[in-house]
Amino acid sequence: IAPGTAASPKHTGPHPDDPRLPAPDEIALLLSRTSFGARQAEVELARAIGYTAWIEAQLDHESIDDSALESALHAAFPTLSMSNLQLVENSLNEANRFQAMGELRAATLARQIHSPRQLFEVMVEFWTNHFNIEHLDGPLREFKTVDDRDVIRRHALGRFRDLLQASAKSVAMLYYLDNYTNVATGPNENYARELMELHTLGVDGGYTEADVREVARILTGWSIDARLGSGVDIAFLFRPLAHDMDTKRALDTDFPAGHGQDEGERLLDLLAAHPSTARFVSRKLAQRFVSDAPPETLVEAMAATFAATGGDIRAVLRTLFYSDAFRQSADQKLKRPAEFVVSVLRATAAVTTGNYFRPLVDVLTQLGQVPFGWPAPNGYPDAMGHWISATSVLSRWNFVFDLLEGRLAPALGVDLAALAGDAASPQTLVDQLAARLLRRPLAAADRQRFIAVAAGNSLPQRPLPQGLRRDRTRDVAALMLASPYFQYR
Repeated sequence: IAPGTAASPKHTGPHPDDPRLPAPDEIALLLSRTSFGARQAEVELARAIGYTAWIEAQLDHESIDDSALESALHAAFPTLSMSNLQLVENSLNEANRFQAMGELRAATLARQIHSPRQLFEVMVEFWTNHFNIEHLDGPLREFKTVDDRDVIRRHALGRFRDLLQASAKSVAMLYYLDNYTNVATGPNENYARELMELHTLGVDGGYTEADVREVARILTGWSIDARLGSGVDIAFLFRPLAHDMDTKRALDTDFPAGHGQDEGERLLDLLAAHPSTARFVSRKLAQRFVSDAPPETLVEAMAATFAATGGDIRAVLRTLFYSDAFRQSADQKLKRPAEFVVSVLRATAAVTTGNYFRPLVDVLTQLGQVPFGWPAPNGYPDAMGHWISATSVLSRWNFVFDLLEGRLAPALGVDLAALAGDAASPQTLVDQLAARLLRRPLAAADRQRFIAVAAGNSLPQRPLPQGLRRDRTRDVAALMLASPYFQYR
């Protein structure tokens, strides 16, 4: 849909398609960034309580009751509650080989779609990507379930130090980046390098190749206790005999001889408190929530909060959400495939039944963003350029039309009559759908184009026959969801 001009407020920053599109108000922008697409009830609540109250309520995620969803998920997906040992033993039955992987993917999608703790789920996805562990490799199909539960979800809105310490001792991370094989007689530098490049300091964070070697030495002996049949859980184990006990020097800091696991924990605390880590993590958060190239003033403000609060993730997010840079950043982020697909389902109040996650996984596989599916440790790209292509745009459109035309039913369906509400004429139908799906003003020319689609050969003010109204609701809703008004956030 070609953009037009209107008297409504305009963007202050560049829009990927056209800077003349009318901007959403600050509540609509906030909800588009702090959720996987707001439901109508959430929009109404946010408008009632205001910008600040919405942020604070979402940051205080533990006060939001999600017990009904979690009870249903744990009843449907028993592997979510299993230990590493139980997961591995369960997978030894060939019929259960991919059970844990499938159930974790399904639970992840269900939480993104249905959880009232929307900002928390957004941050779970952010940290999952930051500490990326690909899900398909051997026992990682099992180990990632515990990592998701006890590392990412436990610390997603806590302190970065605690999250980093937990990740370093995660069986999934130890296995994925090979640190369980890191011994004094043959140091493995894989985790040491990614720990600094991807998890903390960033590639330009000031570390050297010598630091990589020394960090690897510091983390020798960090391994996995795996004794199948013993009844002992598969868990982190420090092996003193595999640890390099000599002196080390990393990041301009001396590590005296004679220390064991404690020097690794000291190293992790050093990394968590490092100024480069504050800037690197803050920049990634700003890229996630503001733009692919966020203002340096915002990054520095967030990094200052990170340093002053000891890496309090909630505090850093407050600095971000209350900034002018955030409030003025509408449409500077393209929805990645998973964000787009889930936001379509939430905006349309799609009904999910049975194994609805299976067609979703198929769609996300085609679009290139299946949960836990990125093979490299750097995580799914969070930049517009990676996700823009003719094929990806067409695939997004196909998903929307398949959903609204009922081709994904009965697993996924949309009540078109409920979307249309009381709107009867093409004009009122377009305004109703724009309010329900886009939640932002339309440029005058775009509104007329939508009305023309809704009207066909009818007059814009004349009520549509019931059957035709359903078809036009489907057509206009699909076009709106495929338009730049919905694709960007």
